[in-house]
Amino acid sequence: MTPPPASALVEDSVPLRTPPGHKLRDLALRDTNVVVISVVLGNLLRAFSSVVLTRLLVPEVFGISGVIASIVFAFGMVSDLGFQAFVVRHPDGDKPRFLDTIWTMAVLRSVILTGAAFMLAPTLAGLFGKPELASLIEVSALVFVIEGFASLTLLTALRHRKVLKLSLIEMAVLVLQILLSFVLAYLWRSYWAILVSMLIGSAFKTSLSYLLFPNSLRKPALDRLYVRELWEFARFVTGSSIITLLLLQSDKFALGSLMSLDDFGFYILAGNLAAAPLAFTTAYASRVLFPTYSQAWRDGEENLRALFYAKRRLPSLLYCFAAGGLIGSAPLVIAVLYDPRYAASAIYLQILAIAPLFALASYAGNETLTATGHIKATFQANVAKLVWFCVAGPAGYALGGVLGLVLAVGLMEIPPVILKWNQMHRLKFLDLRQELLFLAAGGAGIIVGAVGDRLIRPFV
Repeated sequence: MTPPPASALVEDSVPLRTPPGHKLRDLALRDTNVVVISVVLGNLLRAFSSVVLTRLLVPEVFGISGVIASIVFAFGMVSDLGFQAFVVRHPDGDKPRFLDTIWTMAVLRSVILTGAAFMLAPTLAGLFGKPELASLIEVSALVFVIEGFASLTLLTALRHRKVLKLSLIEMAVLVLQILLSFVLAYLWRSYWAILVSMLIGSAFKTSLSYLLFPNSLRKPALDRLYVRELWEFARFVTGSSIITLLLLQSDKFALGSLMSLDDFGFYILAGNLAAAPLAFTTAYASRVLFPTYSQAWRDGEENLRALFYAKRRLPSLLYCFAAGGLIGSAPLVIAVLYDPRYAASAIYLQILAIAPLFALASYAGNETLTATGHIKATFQANVAKLVWFCVAGPAGYALGGVLGLVLAVGLMEIPPVILKWNQMHRLKFLDLRQELLFLAAGGAGIIVGAVGDRLIRPFV
């Protein structure tokens, strides 16, 4: 038998190299990087939208937007059953009977919510001392029934870590909603532009949930076993969500009635900007960390602590540095984005941006505990927040008025972080040195942001 040529042996022994283009593509498509890219693009689009809309609409519109958003959020949180976490974690999460039952429950919830909002709209508008908002509340309630009929493919896709596809869907919906809001704001010059574009965006997302996924259609079903399991799971989720509602909306309900719509609009704009980093924490925690941790727990991974921190180390360092930078550069951000009419938003942004600095530690700890079966963790953390707010909120308002109350809100993530660290320590999931390193990165970001503000703002 004739031996193969030497060149053939060399070629067979040398591993094939991945082309540089493929390496870049693989890097960009990693779930963490997909979340980072989509959140950055989303925040840039929202910032651009805010800049344009503030030039088309008066500040009062953003005050109205804050009131409506608070009411819609309140209804959603009071009835939160934790569908996403339940589907992602459940062993039967891909079975048709299970999905039919959860979809039916979601539809029933949405119909009840819409009806309740319609009936209570005049009363809610009256509580704010703004009865003219009743019709806006009624129309905004349609978002519940629109989103309630969406396919559960949006949840099963998360279960199977199809982060890219989900991110592309959300980006398409956001672009459509922003473009519509521009056109309608130019034509109508009223809050209806924002509300109608929101409803159309929700309808578009619901349509995509059926069009872009196989086996997306569901049929009515109520399996007693699954309903019982959902309720056992949702007891803590619903209780936690109600507390979250009290925590996140109490300041808005109070300030919405105490401030003029113009001043409340400044507060809402600052809150929206401060929430920009939270878009990453929520997406990263729910779409990357929770599915990964849940899978590792189901598979019996031995060194869970090492896996937890390996997954979030670099994103946490970069995120905390950026969140700190927002605190330090808040006046510069307001000066760049808005005209001088909105300068009063800067102090609110600087205070409210403190919470996002601690949010990733809080959210990551929550997903660690929930994925490993400690469902009460979210409820307990929110109780800690509630105790903090009940003590610090009135004290802050008594000592510093509106800014004192806002400061209490800005510091609200610290108590649950301490509680979750204590729980993770008892379960041997905590690496305190790395957690403190993440916060040190945030401190460095504050310094860099403050220096940038002092050097650049005089030229803006």
